[in-house]
Amino acid sequence: MNMPPDLRNRTILIVDDTPANLTLAVAMLEQQGLRLSVAHNGEEALRRVAFAAPDLILLDVMLPGIDGFEVCRRLKAGPAAAVPVIFMTALTDTADKLAGFAAGAVDYVTKPLQSEEVLARVSTHLRLAMMQRQLQAQNALLERENQERREAERVLQLYKNNLERQVAARTAEVRELAAHRESVREDERKHIARELHDELGQSLTALRMRAALLRVRYGAQLPGLKEQVRELTELVDRSIGVVRNVATTLRPTVLDLGIGSALEWLVDEFRKHSGLDCSLTLALDEGGPSEQQAIALFRIVQESLTNIARHADASETMVTLTCSTQLCVLHIVDDGCGFDTMQLKPHAYGLLGIRERALSLNGQVSMVSSPGGPTSIEVILPRTTV
Repeated sequence: MNMPPDLRNRTILIVDDTPANLTLAVAMLEQQGLRLSVAHNGEEALRRVAFAAPDLILLDVMLPGIDGFEVCRRLKAGPAAAVPVIFMTALTDTADKLAGFAAGAVDYVTKPLQSEEVLARVSTHLRLAMMQRQLQAQNALLERENQERREAERVLQLYKNNLERQVAARTAEVRELAAHRESVREDERKHIARELHDELGQSLTALRMRAALLRVRYGAQLPGLKEQVRELTELVDRSIGVVRNVATTLRPTVLDLGIGSALEWLVDEFRKHSGLDCSLTLALDEGGPSEQQAIALFRIVQESLTNIARHADASETMVTLTCSTQLCVLHIVDDGCGFDTMQLKPHAYGLLGIRERALSLNGQVSMVSSPGGPTSIEVILPRTTV
């Protein structure tokens, strides 16, 4: 038997106090291209291993001083624990063999040494040791790669958490800005509506009264004046109607009477202009929602009813508002054609506006619909005193 080329130049430590055994072992192993190191007792063997660990140890059991079993136990308790140890022994008792394995040996050869047996066992355990080292190296590489991957994942997660916090902060800022802008717009609508109603409305009313007074004073003297005043009065009446409509569109004065009255007016107007059946159910505790919430709820219902009239092809709509001490819950349901909530049309600003109005007040919005089925919108706002 010849030693495989990739196992040559390995270092073998032979521990034996019998010169004949050493000579035989060294001769048969040197012929196979292996490097040999020799120790004559257990203490010398431990010193040599501590200085430079071999690739394999052939260890005699019966040694002067400490025996081979004790040497093996000390080796396995130290830095060279991974070095395979093969006992050389003339002992054939099973208990002795078991004692050798218990001490940490991987195999044994019997004396007198047989070349084929020694080479077979040495090559086998050199191969196993080499494979073990390769496996350990691969495991170490995998562990380093796993550590690097875990570190990369940790850094990525940290970056993601920083980025998510930044996005959340920016989103909150944008939402707060949008809520502020909407509040400013509502104030502007309210101001412009009052200016139109009070200033322009009063001026038009005064103009109508002046025209009527002219007809009374000079109508008999100027035959054509009555017809001109009548035409002027009709024009003023139309202008007053336009002013009232614009003011109401900007901000219905009925909002000042509370959300209940505002929704009753809104639903009634919806019935008139759309011709659809629309029911309103109110369950409001004393005090009702805050002004900001009332405006948001009114605009949400207004936007929803506008969408229903334009797109739903519905025959019936139900609006329900319930306000308790903790929550305001708004339901809007129609029996129209429905839509896919996962595939909203581009520029679906009405639905986005509904969601943003609720989120700006720490509320929640859920929309349930499907093509050909009914549509339900639920808005939940926590009660506030703002």
